[in-house]
Amino acid sequence: MKTAAIICEYNPFHNGHLYHIEKTKRILGADYIIALMSGNYVQRGGPAVMEKKLRTKMALMNGADLVLELPLWFSAGSAPYFADGSIALLDSLGVVDILSFGSECGSLSRLLSLGNFLADREQDLTEQIKLLLKTGISYPKARENAFLSLGCSKSDTEVLKEPNNLLGLEYIMALKRRNSSIRPFCIPRKHSSHHSLDLSGDISSASAIRSRLAVYDGLNKALGSVPENLHPLLRNTYQRQFPVLLDDFSDLLSYKLCTESSFEDYWDISGDLSDRIRNMTVPGQPFSCQIEAVKNKSLTWSRISRGFLHILLNMKQSCNDRYVNSGQPLYFQILGFRKDASVLIREIKNNKQWPMVRHLRPLEDPLTNVQEQMLFTEQKADALYQMILRAKFKTKLKEEQIII
Repeated sequence: MKTAAIICEYNPFHNGHLYHIEKTKRILGADYIIALMSGNYVQRGGPAVMEKKLRTKMALMNGADLVLELPLWFSAGSAPYFADGSIALLDSLGVVDILSFGSECGSLSRLLSLGNFLADREQDLTEQIKLLLKTGISYPKARENAFLSLGCSKSDTEVLKEPNNLLGLEYIMALKRRNSSIRPFCIPRKHSSHHSLDLSGDISSASAIRSRLAVYDGLNKALGSVPENLHPLLRNTYQRQFPVLLDDFSDLLSYKLCTESSFEDYWDISGDLSDRIRNMTVPGQPFSCQIEAVKNKSLTWSRISRGFLHILLNMKQSCNDRYVNSGQPLYFQILGFRKDASVLIREIKNNKQWPMVRHLRPLEDPLTNVQEQMLFTEQKADALYQMILRAKFKTKLKEEQIII
């Protein structure tokens, strides 16, 4: 049995994702595809445009055999944290042979060479980035300069400016850090740029599709970039279950901003950033405008948005520190599966090293105090997302695993 895993957000699922799954199955001869998917909040620092069960169904209808949820504490973290948590979870399942990811350069050998080179110098890389950030430059620029200072070529840094190349590098470094037996495999990204907001033919970026969905009655123009078998599902749920947008959370964020005088207790919020949030934000403004107010040349949109998300969801630095220092695993849950994947699920249950939860509640596996605290935060975050769904669409979704 050969099992490949794909770390994903599917925000939303589109033709590029279908291409990735089909290529992974065809080239690798994988018997099963596990999609490890972010839940209701994503790495850029905001809500997923569609609720996780709808995105799970879309993935299962298009080649994924099993969809697992990446815990909030990984899905809402910076790229290194996102990657390391994802690899740790996949490693703990005991069934994954290959990690398949997309990249702009499409060269696994080049990414492996860079990843192994930087993994051997990871402490130096971290220290260099910290020093460079103190000069006031942005994190991406600090990272680029740190790569150069450690001996990477200019052409290497150009490759690593592309988001999927960079995330692939983080996966490779995490695999080496954990001495994982999972083998990396990359598939060249097809057509549209990751950040492009233009709908271009049959394969467009998720950013472009989300941008179109945000416009009232924008679904029709987005459908050409989505697998045809999903069109009825999307037509039936558009403006009933999605789109969920960043600015839908504006009032909730404003409440947090005007009721607290400091934000240093929240995950990944420094003293300087806390002061800037306090001085630059105006309660009552849209979420996106609050980000623009705080953003400067050294603080990127994603960095600010993630910080605001951590504040909104009550994700405390102390909670994350306790988890990291404990050395404990976290937890995982099955969002959905295909009926013919029962053998795979049985193997996971026999081999797993992390506790499994269902509907973000414990099953038979006992949880430690640290795990319970992390899970409690995630339960409340999910409840907040469901509250927005009810307020915006008068929709209440039932708790269920998606089985097709």
